[in-house]
Amino acid sequence: MSRRRRALLIGLVVAVAVAGAVWWSVAALRPATPEEAALDYLRALESGDPEAVAATGTTVSDAALTAFAGAASTIEDAEVAGVREGDRGVSARVTFRLDGDEHEAHLRLTPASGRWVVDGSGLGGFRATSTIGTAVRVGDAVLPVAEEAALLPAVYPVIAAPSALLTGSTETVVLPGDDATATVDAELRPEATEAAQTQLEAYLKTCAADGTAVPENCGIRIPWGTEFREVSDVTFRVERFPAVTLSTGGFTADDGILEATVTGTGQDGAARTVTYRSTAWSVRGGVDITADELALTVW
Repeated sequence: MSRRRRALLIGLVVAVAVAGAVWWSVAALRPATPEEAALDYLRALESGDPEAVAATGTTVSDAALTAFAGAASTIEDAEVAGVREGDRGVSARVTFRLDGDEHEAHLRLTPASGRWVVDGSGLGGFRATSTIGTAVRVGDAVLPVAEEAALLPAVYPVIAAPSALLTGSTETVVLPGDDATATVDAELRPEATEAAQTQLEAYLKTCAADGTAVPENCGIRIPWGTEFREVSDVTFRVERFPAVTLSTGGFTADDGILEATVTGTGQDGAARTVTYRSTAWSVRGGVDITADELALTVW
């Protein structure tokens, strides 16, 4: 091959390479079409990666991204079946599989920051109820019951919260543009009674602190009225705390043993000290179970 021909061949290769680089640069700078943006969103959902979803530009709450991180399963075989432009903007008809079933949805796309993004039509509404407690765990997120949330399409485990105190779970399928509900049939774990017992004993210890009067809302009743004109000191000794029994509506605590030593002035005007003993010390109250704790209210 002659030197001239070799130079021409090298020049041609360089020109093709430069042209390819320029084309690639232009293509890389070109904003994604609505169809490509819709497909990017679907692929992000398929990946199960919250960061990939956030990168598409779709507005998603932190709670929804956290829930998505713990989804039981995500969409599969997603495709964009068509894109239509109308008076209401651009809409993509998409198909996918979720939880073993075929689904179809319409995703609206809007321009934002120089690109097309899927709007809220790409999420689904969700509302949960629970027989006990004020919250449930959906995926990896803790959500309040009876409040609607917008979640990413997926299958989610819905678990009674807090799981350390409650048991009970179900699953829900969230679809784009649809509303999903879930009811958790929650039950108390033995740990809930243990937590309530610990909390009640701490409360009753404050009730049994030495003082000059009988504390209210402590289940303590001392029949000193017929024996004392005036009381100067009351000393308590707890022999056994009442044992807690929990229910969905509240708690009872029975069979406690308490001694109270009362010092003061008797009805006859003389100094007097009497010890009273109760073998049926009991209290009642309400129970609130929030997202992360159990709280007793003694009546």
